[in-house]
Amino acid sequence: MVMTKEIECRAARSNDAKDMITVQFKAVQSISKENYPKQVLSAWSPKPNTERIKWWADYINNDNVRCYVATNKKSKVLGVAVYLIAEQCIKSLYVDPKHSRMGIGSRLLQRIERFADRKEADKLNIKASLNSISFYKNMGFQKIKEVKQILSNGSTMEATFMEKAIN
Repeated sequence: MVMTKEIECRAARSNDAKDMITVQFKAVQSISKENYPKQVLSAWSPKPNTERIKWWADYINNDNVRCYVATNKKSKVLGVAVYLIAEQCIKSLYVDPKHSRMGIGSRLLQRIERFADRKEADKLNIKASLNSISFYKNMGFQKIKEVKQILSNGSTMEATFMEKAIN
């Protein structure tokens, strides 16, 4: 088992894009079908391809976006987090399912919180997937309301809008 002290959280670079998509894909595809049907999971995170990798590489360099990766000693990407600065929004946070429940998600979230605090954000928000609500509650987020998340193919999935005050 990897201990979190052996995990480095750093700003993502363009060349991390393929590994970031792979982590997202693995994480989404491991979500219980009790939470979301297979067609939702497929629309949420399609199989990695060249077009998506290029899109992510460009996204990492967007001025309103701050992306982080958690890596092990071998620089393997184990977790991914994306923060939208102007919206004070956590866009995504994924951990490779083989490395879940090791504190990687918590470390990435703390990294976003520190960054947001430096940018003088007063709160963070997220549209949390059904399977992640308890994680965010444990990290101090409050449920605000049930919402729909629009997916890349135009379909929607159930989510919960959550907020956390930071200062």
